[in-house]
Amino acid sequence: MTGASCKLIAGLAIALSVVFACKASELTNAGPPTGQNRLPAARKAQSGKVYNVKQLGAKGDGVANDTAAIQKTINAAPDGSTIYFPAGTYDVSNLQVKSRSGLSFIGEGRNSVIKQKTGAQRIATFTNSRDIVITKLSFDANGIKSYGGVVFYAVTGVQIENNSFVDSAPKPIASTDRYSFVFAKGSQPSRDIKILNNVIEDLQLEVNHSRRVVIEGNTVSRAVKTAGIGIFTVGHNAIAEDYLIKGNEIIDPPGAGFSVGIDPPTSRNCVFRWITIINNRVIRTKTAGFGIRIGTPDSSKASTGNVFEDIVVKDNLFQIGTTAPASREVIFANTSAKSGISFDRLTVAGNTIENHGPINQGFAIDLRGVQNSIIADNTVKGVGSGIALTGPLANDVRNNVVEASAIAYRFDSSRGKNRAANNRILGNPRQGWRLSNMKPSDSIEQ
Repeated sequence: MTGASCKLIAGLAIALSVVFACKASELTNAGPPTGQNRLPAARKAQSGKVYNVKQLGAKGDGVANDTAAIQKTINAAPDGSTIYFPAGTYDVSNLQVKSRSGLSFIGEGRNSVIKQKTGAQRIATFTNSRDIVITKLSFDANGIKSYGGVVFYAVTGVQIENNSFVDSAPKPIASTDRYSFVFAKGSQPSRDIKILNNVIEDLQLEVNHSRRVVIEGNTVSRAVKTAGIGIFTVGHNAIAEDYLIKGNEIIDPPGAGFSVGIDPPTSRNCVFRWITIINNRVIRTKTAGFGIRIGTPDSSKASTGNVFEDIVVKDNLFQIGTTAPASREVIFANTSAKSGISFDRLTVAGNTIENHGPINQGFAIDLRGVQNSIIADNTVKGVGSGIALTGPLANDVRNNVVEASAIAYRFDSSRGKNRAANNRILGNPRQGWRLSNMKPSDSIEQ
């Protein structure tokens, strides 16, 4: 082994040990009131041999097809190794990582570009693998028209940190999603996932059908179609459990900033549990859409047995700028008798909604069919209407502040035992409170 190679390996080992050192503060989460969150520890870099993709034939010149050389490198590296991408642009098509353990993929930041080959289905697929680290790489979707990205099925212990994922030739918004990283529905849920401090542009991020997930410190700009960050079912009998979504920034998504829901809307028997969405920002300067959407994208579709429980939406900031079009509901939980969804123990608290653009007459916080939930300490400014509950049961609405032009607060079609107290109204809305079809067991202070 040459002296240069020894220095390279030593340098990588030091860098990896710093990047992936486990902090005690990363392993805890106040989480929902159930206290059930069991979030994953940070992945540790492997101390095995470093495999340089250029030494095994990859050109990295942005012209040659490097798929075969990089696949050869992955196959040659035993479990516990590091796959290293020196500076360069690597054209690839659907690399495969199957039933592997302890592989680390590392590059030189934005100087190491893994580019999806024109016409390729995706960049890479990870299946039934565990203890995978992906860091300091730049990915390029290269004008993908649908789906694409880096896809994971039934994986355990994946950490994706300090990468960029862009589309160098973005297409106009179309009817299909276009992905950066996506955890799809495999033979079993993926587990112990950490996605930290990545920059994503003109693409979306999804972590579906998974348990114990942290998505923190990412910036997603101009995501395509559905949501900047999405958690979906992708079919029947799926689960999303123990998620912490914290400190992310979503800029100008054409759809929702965050979406947690069944997809397709006919999905059956899916469970969303212990999901905390906290201290995030959704900023709109050019687009209109939901800030956070929970439930179903289409309440007219029939479905059964879907459960949403112990979901916390807390201390998030939603800003709608002066140049943005009139926005839709900002925090929206959507169900109907047909959609077969139950919402239990939602917490919507401490959020700030600031609208500086055109006023939309929809409600800023619109929750339908929720029960045993808390809506408290939210501040809503510059909207058409403020907070609405339709078909509610045993909810607590308190200490909110609403500045609205139409209706500040609305309760409709109550199922009883709802409480409202110490809520304030700013400005001069057309109607402060609208109450219809209430029950004797409701206690509403106006």
